[in-house]
Amino acid sequence: MTEAELNCPLCQQNNYCAVDSDEPCWCMNTKIPTELIEQVPSEQRNQSCICASCVNKFNQLAKSVT
Repeated sequence: MTEAELNCPLCQQNNYCAVDSDEPCWCMNTKIPTELIEQVPSEQRNQSCICASCVNKFNQLAKSVT
């Protein structure tokens, strides 16, 4: 994986993606909200994983709004 693929496109921190690993990556079992994916700049979509921290923050914020 390239350095860009290792970083979350939203926060630029390590996304801990293990898609190339022998074990399934955490993101393969996690629902990534469409609204969060839409926050990724279009040129960066499908280039690297959004990190668990950003997914969790988004879900917590969504819970507090509803």
